[in-house]
Formats: sequence, C-alpha cells, structure tokens
Amino acid sequence: MNLNTSDQRLKKHTVSISNDVLKKLQRSVNKKINNLRAQGKLTKASLSIICLFALNLIEVKAVTTFTETFDNDNANWGDVNSNPIGWNASGGADGGGYISTTRSFADIEAGSTISFRAHDEFFLPDKAGSSDGAFIGNWSADEVSLFTASVRHNSPAPVSFSARFASPFNFPGAIAVVFGPPVMPNTWTDISFAINPNNPAIVSYEGQNFDAVFSNIGHIQVLTGVPEGFENNPAPFTFDLDNPGITVIPEPSSSLMLIGGSALLFLRRRRS
Repeated sequence: MNLNTSDQRLKKHTVSISNDVLKKLQRSVNKKINNLRAQGKLTKASLSIICLFALNLIEVKAVTTFTETFDNDNANWGDVNSNPIGWNASGGADGGGYISTTRSFADIEAGSTISFRAHDEFFLPDKAGSSDGAFIGNWSADEVSLFTASVRHNSPAPVSFSARFASPFNFPGAIAVVFGPPVMPNTWTDISFAINPNNPAIVSYEGQNFDAVFSNIGHIQVLTGVPEGFENNPAPFTFDLDNPGITVIPEPSSSLMLIGGSALLFLRRRRS
C-alpha cells in the first residue's frame, strides 16, 4: 500500500516508535523500577507515574489515515463504465472538490449497482491508478481497519450504499453493506465499513475468505441500491462521493505492553 507522507491528501500520519527505541525504553523502565525497589523508594506514586508513562506510550503507535479529498481533480476515479468520472471543484462534504455521476434506477436495476470505481489500472496511457495507488496493497498485512466515505444523492427516496473490495483481477471480492438507515436525499452522509473478518456487514467473499480478498486489494467500488418502487424509474438522479479513505490502527507493540505490564505487576505486588 502506497501511503506517501509527502502527499497533501494524507491528512494524518504519526510515525511508529521503532523496535530499537522500544527495547531501550523497556530496559530503562525496568532498571528504574529495580533501582527504586532496591533503595526502598518504590512508592505507589512513583509506580503510578511509570504505569501512566508506559501505558500512554501504547497510544503513540501510529494511526495512519489516507483520505482522497478530490480537491484538485477526480484523482483517476471512474464511473460504472470505467470511464473518468465527473468532478466538481466545490460543494463537497468538506466544502472542497468531489466526484459525481448521473444514473437512473432503471439502469442500475438492469445493469450494475457500481457507481464509483477506484482501480489500480486506471487510466490509460500511463495507468497510474486511482488516487496514485494509495488504496492498493495487502490490507491484512498493513492492518487497514476501516474504510470510510461521504455520499450524497438527489433521489426523492432514501438510497442504500454499499462497497466492494477486490483484487486487481476484480475477483475475489468482498461486499460490505451499511446496517442502518439509508441515506436521505440532498444530505452528505458518512458511511463506514470495518475491515475485519468478524464484521457481519461483510455479507459475501464471493466464495473465498477474508485473507484471500484483503491480502491483495486493487479495486474499490462504491455501490448504490435501488429504493423499493423505483426499479423501473427512468429519471436521472445524481450520486456524489467525497473523502473516501482508509484507516490503519496497528496493534500495540509487544514491547510496549511488556513495559506497562512490568510496571503494573510491581504495583500489584507493592499493594499486596
């Protein structure tokens, strides 16, 4: 996965503590605890401070997000037919740019529900990929935990949105749905999908499993549903997308957990 820290669209990137630094911290904390204990100065207050320090370090682990704001262009995203999608310079969920497409529910019902595509092979002649390839990669190994986006439409009826995540070959894929109220008309609404094998919102792996899909992501597709009673409605409606993004929240380092655990163990012994 290409998370380029020089890209202005990368809203937040906090670098993880290196393993070498963690080991030094662990040795330093353990040495401090042992020295205080040997001197009879291992007080409840000093241990509490050490515990808070160690446990707070766990929160320093990197939380990395990439958000495609569409502020400059359509970022090589495509429409249902894999053509460059429409772009608007302002009026998005955050006031900036966003992408847009116009479709009828009759066409959606008869064809594909995919309204927005981000593919690794978009667009010719250079095939740079959507969002400069920021969504491409092994989401399982990279610990991608969440996909989010803002959507809007001008249909007279609420519309349900879903997402599909697939390999560069477009198979296998995982389909995730929004469990909750559909999106009301003319209102930017945030949707999110937890990237987790235990997420019940992922209703299909197309005959495969979580790792088979999320170990090789090349395509992201945002889908629009058809409201009941609108299946044959030929009227064109506009569907908008802004701020699609992924969030990486790594598990706490074992070294950090050990530092906190050591301090807590000494504190427990002290109390007993």
